[in-house]
Amino acid sequence: MWNPVVRLWAVRVILILGTLLYLRIGVRFMLDPAAPMARFGIELTRPESMTTIRTLVGALFMGMGTTAAYGLFVRRRTVACLWVLATFIFFAVAGRTLGVYLDGGTDLNLSELRGEATALALYIIALNIVPRPAKAE
Repeated sequence: MWNPVVRLWAVRVILILGTLLYLRIGVRFMLDPAAPMARFGIELTRPESMTTIRTLVGALFMGMGTTAAYGLFVRRRTVACLWVLATFIFFAVAGRTLGVYLDGGTDLNLSELRGEATALALYIIALNIVPRPAKAE
């Protein structure tokens, strides 16, 4: 297996990517939720719909980005943060897969599914390679 320092840096790179990606998406949904939703053919025509997307989607991604950053900077919480991120992404993959099955595999759906599945794979890899303290015998 790799050197623990190399493994730790690989996990850090995964968390840095998650932090930057999720915060970027979260900020986009917080500032102008209509633009990213239009990509999916969803029009936000009322103030309540804008606020709801800010609250649900924007806040979710901001929370995921913050969780990734926390796991990056607080070493004793790295594993817990990876589990939280992997759990959220697992359910995103499950929901997207169900949507593809029920609604059809459009190019946009499949593109999003590939990205989500890649993130899930990276978090699973990170959980398997993150250095852990040796167990006392």
